[in-house]
Amino acid sequence: MTKVFTGSVFGIRELTDKQREATRRELAWLETDLIRRRKRLAYWSMRKAQAETMPGIPEELREGAFYFHARAQELVASGERLRAYLVAELQDQPEHLPAYHYAH
Repeated sequence: MTKVFTGSVFGIRELTDKQREATRRELAWLETDLIRRRKRLAYWSMRKAQAETMPGIPEELREGAFYFHARAQELVASGERLRAYLVAELQDQPEHLPAYHYAH
């Protein structure tokens, strides 16, 4: 009989209760920070759209809008990656693993 791996593809270690609480706090902070990052991305998306469509904008402001829009996208993407990892780390702890052998 072969054993089917049902765990995460991430290298997730087993956490103690103290580490889980710290991870939960970090995840809560990250959720509020992602809201701020998304608002900043929305602002720079608006500024980028204005830079693309409005005539007469100086070239420095146009380039700045493109730069800060790209930077805001990078910040949101990195926050989303970290959030996904933290959620996977909390969910893949031993008490959250599915009991496949007992359910079927």
